[in-house]
Amino acid sequence: MTRKSLNRRVSWWIAGSAVGAAIVALPDSDQRVFSLSRTHGPAPLDLIGVTVLVAGWLPVALVLPMLWRAAGKVASGLSAALAAAGAAGLATTLAADIGGAWLVAASLLVAAQLVVIVDGWRLVGEPALPPE
Repeated sequence: MTRKSLNRRVSWWIAGSAVGAAIVALPDSDQRVFSLSRTHGPAPLDLIGVTVLVAGWLPVALVLPMLWRAAGKVASGLSAALAAAGAAGLATTLAADIGGAWLVAASLLVAAQLVVIVDGWRLVGEPALPPE
């Protein structure tokens, strides 16, 4: 993988995240397509925003395992710990209907990815990374 390729993937992730978050933030009819819990569930407009978010994230998600394997022990351990805490926090806050606390858990998941990307950034182009 080249630095240019990683830059392009991260740019798509940032753009998809911004557009998807903007769509999710738009007012909607509050008619849920399905419920995750008593107070959480996506409306049709939210599903469109989430689809854009996921589509923007996929190019980065495809290289995260490679970057994680190439990352140093500290970065990969920190990333794994953040991801575990974020996943557990997200499941807990949604299941328990703890309002906006899910944002903290979601932020931990994003931070886990950023740790791997930033650490992997310095490794891009070195022989330790397998070809794309």
